[in-house]
Amino acid sequence: MTNVSTVLVNHLYELKEEEFERFKWYMTKDVAIGFDPIPKGKLEKKTRENVVDLMKSNYMSDTGKIAVKILREMQQNNLAEQLEEKLAKVQEKTDQADGVVSCPAQAPVAAVGPAAPGAPGVHQTITADSSSKVTAPVLCGSQFSGPVNLTFN
Repeated sequence: MTNVSTVLVNHLYELKEEEFERFKWYMTKDVAIGFDPIPKGKLEKKTRENVVDLMKSNYMSDTGKIAVKILREMQQNNLAEQLEEKLAKVQEKTDQADGVVSCPAQAPVAAVGPAAPGAPGVHQTITADSSSKVTAPVLCGSQFSGPVNLTFN
């Protein structure tokens, strides 16, 4: 299965050596708010695989977004767009494998208004286990009016 690291490495191999050095240079700058720049010494003589590992340890789940941002800064817009598309496909496959469901963009909107007096209303059961995995039904494109109560036990 293709993962984020593989996609990033493959796209970094699209850069010429000089461009790859420039990519690493951007990582020593304030590339993303909330993340410290990677020290130059950590990037010297690093392979593309090593750089992706450093990015993942420094930028965590934002690694792909930051790589796209750097490529755009370098005027590598086509490569940035290709990377963005590939990362979206990988994320979609990962979500499907993890059982994550997302709403389609064109989901119909269903209005849910206040329940009639004495009506039970809408109830959803959401569970979480000790690994912090949350299982919840998906309500796509819904609009709720009136009070919405969430109770956490």
